[in-house]
Amino acid sequence: MGKKNEMAVSVGNSQMSFWRRLYEQRYMMLLVLPGVVLLIVFYYFPLYGILLAFKDYNPGLGISGSPWAGLKYFREILTDVQFFKSLRNTFIFSFLNLAVGFPVPIIFALMINELFQAKLFKRVVQTISYLPHFLSWAFVASFLNTFLSDRGTLNPLLINFGIIDEPYGFLGNITSFVFVIVISTIWKSFGYSSIIYLAAMTSIPQEMYEAALIDGATRMQKIRYITLPSIRSTVVVLLILQISGMIHSNFEQFYLLQNPLVSEIGKVLDVYTYEVGMQKARFSYATAVGLFKSVVSFALLVIANTVSRRITGEGIY
Repeated sequence: MGKKNEMAVSVGNSQMSFWRRLYEQRYMMLLVLPGVVLLIVFYYFPLYGILLAFKDYNPGLGISGSPWAGLKYFREILTDVQFFKSLRNTFIFSFLNLAVGFPVPIIFALMINELFQAKLFKRVVQTISYLPHFLSWAFVASFLNTFLSDRGTLNPLLINFGIIDEPYGFLGNITSFVFVIVISTIWKSFGYSSIIYLAAMTSIPQEMYEAALIDGATRMQKIRYITLPSIRSTVVVLLILQISGMIHSNFEQFYLLQNPLVSEIGKVLDVYTYEVGMQKARFSYATAVGLFKSVVSFALLVIANTVSRRITGEGIY
C-alpha cells in the first residue's frame, strides 16, 4: 500500500508540475496556438477525406453515407496504363532533379562561402539568387511560354546569330521540354536551398580553417577536409527528404508548361490526379492515387534513412 501511495503522489506531483509549467508559459503557448490550429485544420482534419479512396463516393450522400468499395480503386490503379506512364514520368523528372539539381545549391553555397568575402557583395548575390523562389509558377510559366515561343526573344536571337535557320519549338519537343523543366526547377530553387547550407557553414569553427592555413592547406583541401565533412549531416538530411519526395512533382509547373505535343513525357502523377479527380469527377479514384503517393513517399523515406544510417551513420531519426 505504501508503494502505491508513493506512486500516486508522484503522479499527482508530475501532473501538477505540468499544469504549473503550462501556466507559467501561457504567453508562449498563446504564440504557438495559431500554428497548432492551422496544423489541425489544414493537415489533420482533411485526413478524414482518405475514406473516399475506400468508398464509391456520391456527392449527394456525402462521405459517410456513400457505400464502401473496399480496395476496388487500388486494384484499378494496378491495371491503369495511364497511371503507370504518369508514374514513370514523375520518377524521370525527380531523378533528373536529384542528380543534376541537388548538388547545385551545395556548390553555390561553397562558392559564396569561399569566393565572396565582402559582406555587402555577398548579401547582394544571395538576394539575387533566392529571389526566384518567391516568384509564382504562373508568372514563371507565362514568361517561359513567351520567351521560348516562335516569336519570343530566344528564337529571333538564335536566328540572327546563325545558330538556327528557323524557329525551334522548345516546349514542343520532348528533349528540349525536359531540359526546360529541369533548368527552370533548379533556377527557381537553388538560391533558396543554399541558405540552409550557408547556415551550416557559419557554424564551423574558424579555428579549424586557421589551423589548416598554418599547415599549408589549399582552398580546395579546406573544402574537402573541413567544410564538406562539417555539413555532412545537413546534406544527408536534405538528401533523404528529397528522395522521399521523388514521387511528388510541382503541379503548377507541369500543368502550365505542358502541351499536347509533349504530353507523353509531360503528364506527371500530380497532373494525372488532377485530370482524373477534377476534370472527370472521379474523386474516389483520385483519392486512391493520392493515398498511394503518400504510402510510396513514406516507404522511400524509410528506405533512404535506413541506407543512410548504414552507410554514413547519419539520418533524420
